[in-house]
Amino acid sequence: MSEQPTLVMVSGLGGDERLFVPQQTLPWPIVAVKWLEPRRRESLASYGQRLAERLEVARPFFLGGVSIGGMLALEMSRWTRPEAVFLIASARSGHALRRIYRPLGWAIGTAPFWASLPPHLSRPLARLIAKHLLPSSRQLNAEQRRFLAVIASNASPRFVRWGCRAVVTWPGVDLPRVPVYHIHGERDRVIPLRRVRPDHIVRTGGHLINLSHAGEVNAYLKSKIEKHLAGK
Repeated sequence: MSEQPTLVMVSGLGGDERLFVPQQTLPWPIVAVKWLEPRRRESLASYGQRLAERLEVARPFFLGGVSIGGMLALEMSRWTRPEAVFLIASARSGHALRRIYRPLGWAIGTAPFWASLPPHLSRPLARLIAKHLLPSSRQLNAEQRRFLAVIASNASPRFVRWGCRAVVTWPGVDLPRVPVYHIHGERDRVIPLRRVRPDHIVRTGGHLINLSHAGEVNAYLKSKIEKHLAGK
């Protein structure tokens, strides 16, 4: 394969291209998928199909994502032709979520009050949830902490509500058409290590290993991509 591949990445819920700044040191261009406005009660499969239909990138390319982004990458692979899919702190089905978060996600995703909360209430609540779920601040630099605070503060209650419901009701993708490579944090509090079977475990890593352990994640991505391309 002589063409230069592209790495197409889907961020975690409410994130954007800034989540993948540490991956920009990789020797391939990175394209961050833009979020769409979810339809009422839209499934993760339907949303992933719509993202795939809007994807404009030349082949060859690799799909990847963090958390819900990895799940969407799997769904997008049904409608596109990536070389492979990368799961970063993600899973192949919503059943991998920590048990306590399944009813919590369902409650947030179905309770009408969440979408109607005013910003002065929804934003502090989002920050509180993010503080509990995301890795220790000692693993992140000041810029990364500020970025996560902005994400939590600006998160759309409607989008968060949709995402929570979509994930906990997602049956997953049993037989992906392409190779799937999975890297996961040892101390992930959202998707516990014991509930997934990753190819590579990041010791002491939490749920945002692409930020907190960028060097190890990048080395993993680079190794898998190079081996995949060499086998073509």
